[in-house]
Order: sequence, then C-alpha cells, then structure tokens
Amino acid sequence: MTHPLTWRRRLTQTALRLGTALLPAERLAWAAVMRAEVQHINDDGEALHWALGSVCACAAERFRVWRVRRLFSTHSLGILWIVIFIVSSAFNVSIALAARLGYQRMASALGWWMREFQYDRFVPFAAAMPPGLFVLMGLVVVLFSVSLYLSVRNHPASFATFCAALALSLVTWLYQLGIPAYLQALSPQHRWRIGICFALTAGVLGALRWGSAVPEPSLRNLDGRER
Repeated sequence: MTHPLTWRRRLTQTALRLGTALLPAERLAWAAVMRAEVQHINDDGEALHWALGSVCACAAERFRVWRVRRLFSTHSLGILWIVIFIVSSAFNVSIALAARLGYQRMASALGWWMREFQYDRFVPFAAAMPPGLFVLMGLVVVLFSVSLYLSVRNHPASFATFCAALALSLVTWLYQLGIPAYLQALSPQHRWRIGICFALTAGVLGALRWGSAVPEPSLRNLDGRER
C-alpha cells in the first residue's frame, strides 16, 4: 500500500533507515520485515511511533551483540586470567600464613577447597617457609593487582607487569618445591596442575609476544611495487 509522503511518513522512512544501519549483520533480515510492516499502518502517527520503536529494538540488538563480543574479547579474557592469578596467589599466602600462625580453623576452612588437604601435613611445610618467602608471595599478589589495574585502563605497561608477577610467582613456587615438607603437604596431582598452569600461561604470553614482534608484510600493487 502506497501512502502520501507527509512529514510523518518521511520521518518514518528516516527512522527505518537508521534502524537498518544499527542492525548487526546477522539481523539484517529484520529491515525488510520492518519496511513491510510499516506499509500496513494507515495512520501516519502510529507508523512513526512504530518506526521509532523499531529503532530502539535495533539499537538494543546492536548493543547486545557488542556486549557479547566484548565479553569474549582477548582483553576481557586476559583480565579474567589475571583475576584468577590474584585469587590463587592470595589463597596460597593466606593458607600458608594461617598455618604458620597456628590458626587451625582458618587454615582448615581454606584447605577445604583443596583435595586431600591435611592440616597436620601442611603445618610442617608452613613452618619451614622462611619469612622472606611470605614477603615474596605477598609481593606477587600486589604485582598481579597492579597488572589488573593497568589492564583495565589499557596501559601499555600492563603486559610487562603481568610478566614480572608471573616470573616472581614461578620463582616462589620453585623455591617451595625445594622444601621437603612441600612434597608431603600437597599431592602430586596438585603440583602437576600448578606446573601445567605456568606452562600454558608462559606459552600464551610467548605467542602473544612473538605475534606482536612479527612485522606485517608490505602491501604491493599488482605490478609488484610497494605502496
């Protein structure tokens, strides 16, 4: 049905074009449906009102897709990985410090999250840890927290700060492996999981670093000359 082009109809068409521009690629079929639907509305005011509602729906769909893509972006996943390291590092220093100070209830409550945790076996390990190791473990938590703050702000130093925190965390873990009581305190499966986590993280960081260092190939015209 053809309607006279009043000012309301012109605004309706403009709104539909705006809604079409806002639609994500997977929702472009909505544009034809919206144009067909508005042709069946005889009242110009109702048609304009319906078109404005369509613009809101298209905008909401665009923001929904944008949020999902941003949620699973490399940056957001990196932030999630840093948060995991912060929680893990804070957990490690907390349970070790609680066992060292003799807070059995607190240490046992934290150890509930670890398989095969036994307070009697963990106490000798905590007692064998030198005070400087507790300081290093606390510094690891601080460095990971700083890297999280810098990552949220997209600061260029966030990558180097995270690498420094990861390296220091690896040093503290290797030092703990040298304490005989550590082997009795934690199961081999738990030690393997920690080692695999470090290996995977180092591999991802190395791939990211190597990928950023590879120069982009030069663009050439069809005649072979560089542009």
